[in-house]
Amino acid sequence: MKKFLYILTASTVLLTSSCELVNVLEVEPPNNLVPENVVKDAQSAEDLLNGAYSVFNDQYYYMFTETVPGLLSGSMSRNGFLANSELANNAVTIENNDVANFWKVFYRQIDAANAVIELVPGVPSEQFAPNRKSEILAEAHFLRAMSHFELLRYFGKFYDRSSPLGVILRTEPANFTTRDKGRATVQDTYDLILKDLDMAIANGPAFSKTYYASKTAAKALKARVLLFMGEYAAAAALADEVITESGRKLEATYAGVFDKNINSTEMILMRYTDDVTVTSDRKKFTYGSRHAIASNWLASFMTGDPRAPITFAASNKAILKVNNTTNFSPTYFIRLAEMYLIKAEGLARSGAPLEEAKAPLETVRSRALGLPYISLALTREQLLDEIYREYVQELAFENGSEWFAGIRFDKIMTVKPSVTSPDQFILPIPLSEIQANADLGIADQNPGYNQ
Repeated sequence: MKKFLYILTASTVLLTSSCELVNVLEVEPPNNLVPENVVKDAQSAEDLLNGAYSVFNDQYYYMFTETVPGLLSGSMSRNGFLANSELANNAVTIENNDVANFWKVFYRQIDAANAVIELVPGVPSEQFAPNRKSEILAEAHFLRAMSHFELLRYFGKFYDRSSPLGVILRTEPANFTTRDKGRATVQDTYDLILKDLDMAIANGPAFSKTYYASKTAAKALKARVLLFMGEYAAAAALADEVITESGRKLEATYAGVFDKNINSTEMILMRYTDDVTVTSDRKKFTYGSRHAIASNWLASFMTGDPRAPITFAASNKAILKVNNTTNFSPTYFIRLAEMYLIKAEGLARSGAPLEEAKAPLETVRSRALGLPYISLALTREQLLDEIYREYVQELAFENGSEWFAGIRFDKIMTVKPSVTSPDQFILPIPLSEIQANADLGIADQNPGYNQ
């Protein structure tokens, strides 16, 4: 099994040798990285890749991909100082430190992935097991696509492919000469994400562990991306391919998904910790001390749903699903149930027969209820309402599902009265980025944040 080494960028390799500290003046600067002094063999290539995976263990990745959309959407409520009040009130400022750290963590993973993509090709192929070199590169392309997509949907106008307000695309390790860079268009951002995912699908490893990238994870993420792009028929078709061809299966019960955790048959990609690393897990303080709790709205919305007691505690609304202490508080990035809902939504929005679009929704709902469920929707609008409810009830606190469903299904302004403008659908480009990047100015800020 690969080890999660905390190598955050390629330059870290230059600054460490085993566990011994070295004088930083004796090493070459990061912008002089070359294969022969960083990645010399297959093992160092694996170590560099593990550095990209290790970013999942940063609180601003594993926890903030739950709390940021949870607070924005109203599925979580602020109950203490560790939950950001600006996010909870949908009144985010450009100086918000949590938002700045959220932005930075995705670029940290992109930078680490770019180091793999730049340096690993220089290692002779004969040093790797068959296909492993191309698999390492494919995993890095997947991680780069995943972080660019997260950036786009939180900080760019992901819902408007004609918009110039995409994100900064970084396709090489950051250094003094590549640091300054302007925003790409939304379409250009999507194009790079899809290109990276296609590379990962073509060359990635077969599914093996729930916490590593794979062909299956790349197809599932691409289905999600296509849905956000409005390519509904294509999203439904690819989601169906994951459902039917990946070997992943829904668990018999909803509780079984989270009880089995990394061994669940429906997990596709997740962040996993153990009894050692969980000791410093930030979720223990934020969720365990109830600084962020399930909201009154979510509790009401899920009244009577058998998934509610697995999602949060009825007595005090403590968050349970993603703070399952028995399983070391994992974070769920992609799960097979989402593919069923993407298929249902994609079919419903692309004009498929109503009964065909109902089928995947009914599968997920039947599993939740423990008995056969038949949708009574008579119109496409009624079916879409059902699908929206299912996103919230099935996937609450999982990778922003309820927040982005609220936007896609035009529900968020009703659910969260503090959202009064589409400008609030996305976060501001952090002031720290604008100040540090010579190719960005106040005029490049997202609408509603440049007063």
